[in-house]
Amino acid sequence: MTINKRAVRSVKKNISFYIISIILTIIISILIVAPLSTGHNMTKVINDFVEKYKAEDAEFVTYKPISEDDMRTLENDYDVIMEYSRYKDVKISGSDLDGLTVRIFDMPEKLNLCDVRDGGMPEDGEALITQNLADIHGIKVGDVVDLGKYSYKVSAFATKADYIYMLEKLSGYFEKDKLAVMVVTHDDYDKIDADETGYYSIKYNRDNDKEVREKLNDDYVIASYLAATTNTRISMPVNEGDAVSNMATMYAPIMFIIVLALIVMVLGRNIRNEQYLLGTFIALGFSRKQIVGHYMRFGLLPGIVGSVLGTIAAIPVTKAITYFYIAYDFEKINYTVRYDVAAVLAALILPSLLYCLAIAVQASKLLRKSAVDLLRNTGKNSRAIRIMRNSHARTQLKMRVRSVLGHPGRSVVTVIGVCVAAFCILTGLIMRDSLDSLMHDGLTSSVKYEYLYRLNSLGNGTPDKGEALFQNYYEVENNTVQLSTQGIDEGSKYFPDETDTGEKLDLDKYYLASAASETYGVKLGDEFTFYNIADLKEHKVKISGVVTDNTHCYLYTSRDNATKLAGVDSGTYNCIISDKKLDLDKDLVASETSMAVSADTMQNIMAPMNAIIIGIEVLGIVLGVFILYLVINMIVSETGTNISVMKVLGFSRKEISNRVLNVNHVLVCIGFLIGIPAAYAFVKVGYSDTIENYGMLLSPVVTVKALVLGFIFTWITYELSLLLQKRKISRIDMVESLKENNRNE
Repeated sequence: MTINKRAVRSVKKNISFYIISIILTIIISILIVAPLSTGHNMTKVINDFVEKYKAEDAEFVTYKPISEDDMRTLENDYDVIMEYSRYKDVKISGSDLDGLTVRIFDMPEKLNLCDVRDGGMPEDGEALITQNLADIHGIKVGDVVDLGKYSYKVSAFATKADYIYMLEKLSGYFEKDKLAVMVVTHDDYDKIDADETGYYSIKYNRDNDKEVREKLNDDYVIASYLAATTNTRISMPVNEGDAVSNMATMYAPIMFIIVLALIVMVLGRNIRNEQYLLGTFIALGFSRKQIVGHYMRFGLLPGIVGSVLGTIAAIPVTKAITYFYIAYDFEKINYTVRYDVAAVLAALILPSLLYCLAIAVQASKLLRKSAVDLLRNTGKNSRAIRIMRNSHARTQLKMRVRSVLGHPGRSVVTVIGVCVAAFCILTGLIMRDSLDSLMHDGLTSSVKYEYLYRLNSLGNGTPDKGEALFQNYYEVENNTVQLSTQGIDEGSKYFPDETDTGEKLDLDKYYLASAASETYGVKLGDEFTFYNIADLKEHKVKISGVVTDNTHCYLYTSRDNATKLAGVDSGTYNCIISDKKLDLDKDLVASETSMAVSADTMQNIMAPMNAIIIGIEVLGIVLGVFILYLVINMIVSETGTNISVMKVLGFSRKEISNRVLNVNHVLVCIGFLIGIPAAYAFVKVGYSDTIENYGMLLSPVVTVKALVLGFIFTWITYELSLLLQKRKISRIDMVESLKENNRNE
């Protein structure tokens, strides 16, 4: 059939357009399926894990001990599960595990259970160890692990429900090669001669945590309370899936819609440029329905092929991204990759649907004309011809101006294409500069002490060694990051004495660290509301200033104000701070925290981010090349008659390229400028949860170097697209192009 032969010839003639359209459809299908599936998959995997192995809802410490009988009473009266958890840290030196801290837990029975793999539960002289410890040091089940004074046979590998994300201290940073968890029997645990850290774990079976906390505080006086939502070892894995999903929801659909819109616009213009063929089909007796159906095939080809191949390709990509997040950041968790059904359906259906719909709308619009008008190609846009008609400027300049201003739709497509490339490239560069700035300048902390000793009991007055500090924790509504009040003495040498605006601190007032200000959305002069972790009592204070600190969510005030908020006697302290290590009575110290962060630790934290940055930059260049190739291919096709005329007049390929291809330089600049704020805003949103997951507040950093490199890479992307099109100019047949008489200029 004639119309079918025409379809085959049209595809062969525009084969490069269909190949690029298919590739772009594959890429956007992967973008919509893989990130969304990864985020939802991670959320389900982690939530199922913490539920199955009974991760605590909170852990707390009290000044008065809770007996086993009292815990059973609380469990019965308030429908909760409670268990006293304890561990001892063994620091190893002089063996294969040199420099490693092994946190040895007493075997849990009710909460924070272990996922045991490749073996069985330990007996006396045996231990469960984490998979990362085994992988790093080549340890197998049945091997004996030497910890110096103690050695244990590995009975199995395990992941503990409250140590999915390996942190030595909650105020510290992820260091899987410096900390390992081991679980032993009760008898073996009691034989270990090391300082013990103990706390109570609790899981609520109903929504009564406020009531339980009030009871615990009244009877036992809560010293600290850490909800699972603010426990980074649990909350970071739980929240990571949502973070990936949110990022994907913000990024993938936008890219999906932009690329689809570009292809739809090009398909629509292709149909409009062939309107004389529609008149021919009508003259040959084809119905309008047949003609629309014929042209819809051109949308089905890239739509079906691209979406099917893209969805298939998204399967290994989803597996790779899921593995990247879970295997790098978390302890080993067994999981099955699942795919987001809505994303898969969108990737399979939307491209074909939108491509065909665009073609149908454009064809139906053109078919309202009579066959004679279509054959005569009337209704052409004469706007381009009128531009600079009476100008005495050079012909080359006129052609460039007419090409840009006379075809606004085409110019918009070009700007969007450049913007997509610039956005991805600049996003990667801004993220890279932000991390480099952090690595070079270090964490901006407002504290100047190196060691913090939290005491088992409250002190009053002035300690014999170090400086007194009253530190207490609070919750902020609709936020999982805990607020820490710092009750300090006038003239302290370990804390700032001025705000970020240079104003001297008045400790009778209240000041927020910059990380807290950003995290809670509270500024100078705002009234700040927070709640006591023990009884959820509400407190309100007015913020008198902000102190530069991107690592801590602190509220600074005097010790008297801090103790008043906590409801304890004036002059009380519960911490001792010092710039040197202190020799304190071990019976008085509950925990010791070092504030130092090593360069290796920072590198460890930033490694996964660097991988993401490289991926975004590569994606930007690839998308940019293909999108701009599509746009420039459209320009060449629409100016085929002009190119033929220039060939007849003896213009060289270089001269033709200058007049046809090199007309969008100003559009490249416009697209790049639009990409700058878009990339900055995207990175800012992406960094919004870093204080929660990584213990530091990252901020976008835009440098001149990033802008220059971004522009160079964007321009290179544009030039690569031009280079690929120059060969097409050489292949344009002068006679055939002139015969088509499809002049749109």
